[in-house]
Amino acid sequence: MKDNSSNEYPASSPAYFRFWSQKGKKKTPHSALRTRFIRYLNMRLLIIAASVFLCMYVTGCAVIQKLKMPTVLRIKGVSEGFETGTIVHTETGQVVSFEELMADLEGVRIVYVGERHSNEAHHDVQLRILKALYEKDPTLLVGMEMFVSSDQHALDQWSAGQLDEETFLKEVGWEEKWKFDFALYRAILDFIREESLKVVAVNVPRSIVETVARVGLDGLSDEERDQIAQEVDTSTEEHRTYVQSAFDTHESDEISAFEFFYEAQCVWEDSMAEAISRALNNKRMVVITGNGHIAHKFGIPYRAFKRTKASFRSVMPLAVGTEVERDVADYIWVTPTERLAHRSRLCAGGPRRPVVGIRLKTLDQGKGVLIKDVMPKSPAARAGIKPQDILVAIDGNPVSRLSDLHNAIAGSKGASTFLFKIDRQGKLMELTVQIKKTNSALP
Repeated sequence: MKDNSSNEYPASSPAYFRFWSQKGKKKTPHSALRTRFIRYLNMRLLIIAASVFLCMYVTGCAVIQKLKMPTVLRIKGVSEGFETGTIVHTETGQVVSFEELMADLEGVRIVYVGERHSNEAHHDVQLRILKALYEKDPTLLVGMEMFVSSDQHALDQWSAGQLDEETFLKEVGWEEKWKFDFALYRAILDFIREESLKVVAVNVPRSIVETVARVGLDGLSDEERDQIAQEVDTSTEEHRTYVQSAFDTHESDEISAFEFFYEAQCVWEDSMAEAISRALNNKRMVVITGNGHIAHKFGIPYRAFKRTKASFRSVMPLAVGTEVERDVADYIWVTPTERLAHRSRLCAGGPRRPVVGIRLKTLDQGKGVLIKDVMPKSPAARAGIKPQDILVAIDGNPVSRLSDLHNAIAGSKGASTFLFKIDRQGKLMELTVQIKKTNSALP
């Protein structure tokens, strides 16, 4: 017979529990039982937790592998994939250099450069092409989808250096009309102002396009009808099929009839094509617009060609991870995946910039920047800076390009007084400029 005064039973056996029920008078059975049970439970939980962690780790690795970022763009009918930075001539399927691309673009009257509006890399492509075309033709026009005809006066003032950024954005109603972060377009518009390029507002009010999408062309008032193209072509079956694919994924309580939706798209693109044809005359133009308006050339390009007979090329920036038809554009420029820029975030993409009140033009590298104009009553005017002065340095920091001025002032820590070194007809002088910092990007 066992001596039950000693605990010889395994803690998990029935005899263990009987033992403490029979001998409860000699020990503290409930306390000991609870301690052993908690230890047992903790061990079980530890095993379960380890198992869950192992499963999550293995599954997580699989998910990471599955979600690996794309590295190439693919063109249907072409076996190889194309990496970031590659420029593809779609007709041949061959990679071309930037110099080869520009040699072709310089031989046509209109160059369409697309974008995904919120992709910063696409705007970098646009600016690079714009600068290269400008070098060959300083009279180049710039057509921009971001602006409507009522913005034209403000655009002319911007190009003439008569508006600072803050005033310009208010004048064109950027936040209400376009809404994408202005920081995405700042470098393009700064270059336009720096070189006094003519910008052509090619778009029509969104409200008109939306009205057509809801009730059709017949629903427009006479006043609205006067703001769109005189001729609206809805007869291109390939374009209709392309737009149908977008409509099939479109959800709206207000837009239900495809015919009206298609009419709206044609109104939109014919009106932009007409604006281009009116402005072109004997000049050349680069048109900055969304990829959807130039895809397969159905939208703006063919409609502008019908009106002008002007030669053209289309360049479409597209991110890796995309697969497209070969005829989507004349050239595809492969970019990184989108670096998102938030909408409705006015001027939030860059540093706070100062208002100085000067309009600049870069000179040969290292020779400063030419002050083309000085705005009346601006900090520069109060300091005695004059047109044709050459800005050499700020607070001892050499200035050879527009960004040097921005960096010298916007990068200062709370300073509001700056020493501008000026070359005036060969005579060096230093002028003190007092600047109030703001969100404007006027230099």
